[in-house]
Amino acid sequence: MAAKGAHITPNIEVKPSLFEVLAADSLNITFYPAIKRVVDFLAAAKPAVFGGLVRYYDEFYLVFNGLVQGYYIKQYGGSLAEVFYGLTRQSLRSKTFSRKDRNWSFVVLVLVPYAVRKLEKACARWKEDYENAKHVPAHRKQLFRLLPYLQACYEGAKLIHYVSYLANVTKTHSPSLRVLELGLTYLSEEEESWSFKDVLQGKVRVATMISAALLRWLELSAFFLQFIEWWQTEANIGDLSKLPIPDAPDQDSNANKYANVCPICLQKHIIPTAVSVSGYVYCYRCIATHLQRESRCPVTKYPATINDLIGIYTGDDD
Repeated sequence: MAAKGAHITPNIEVKPSLFEVLAADSLNITFYPAIKRVVDFLAAAKPAVFGGLVRYYDEFYLVFNGLVQGYYIKQYGGSLAEVFYGLTRQSLRSKTFSRKDRNWSFVVLVLVPYAVRKLEKACARWKEDYENAKHVPAHRKQLFRLLPYLQACYEGAKLIHYVSYLANVTKTHSPSLRVLELGLTYLSEEEESWSFKDVLQGKVRVATMISAALLRWLELSAFFLQFIEWWQTEANIGDLSKLPIPDAPDQDSNANKYANVCPICLQKHIIPTAVSVSGYVYCYRCIATHLQRESRCPVTKYPATINDLIGIYTGDDD
């Protein structure tokens, strides 16, 4: 009771501990990879239904994250992870959370991570092209070489902010909050309460009940996502591939069309080589030459590289 009273007592500023703010940051980082693993598993089980989510996962997560974070920022003044740990944002100057603060928080929580992930993937693709002797413009080479140093500088800035926050030198624990001139404080407990009797008497709107149920489900899902993240560590069970193997997908028209022939040269396979991301088999020379020009499977158009090739050895190989 004393702790709760401290959270809502006026004129007394209560600063969250470093462990609380780090827990919120850790949970926020967990969402993207944890949901992706679930999507990957669903796509492996039902590729025709969920395959598109894998290809456009970043865009799917952008929409999902935008809806969730936008709601929590507007209603509670913080991200889902921050609210989950009982924290909220406020201006270091005015001790409020204005419309401008909400908009910039949305940009930093939703749009900036999306842009950074796209940049990292683009740099990884340019670096791979460069290592495969493909032509890469000079400015792109400079960018993928510079990116690791920028990431190291940012991680160093985060560490400095953590130490400063722990030593009470600064009121913010992260560079992004410092730029926005925002800090974290405890969320006041002003949650609307209602009983089952109120529902029967019609005192509670259906929309309120649905909203509350969805929010509770979403917050409880945070525990599930952390469990998925733990489940995937090498020190524990391993990855989702150790679950029961789903049935193989049905063959499409292309599978019958290219049966026993290379889809590129339309001749019998010479050194048959499969593309792991699609399963189609080509001549090694045909597919290796194609992937040097265009990094995708010729039939399915799935992204692929030389590293995705698997040699197939038959009784005819000498």
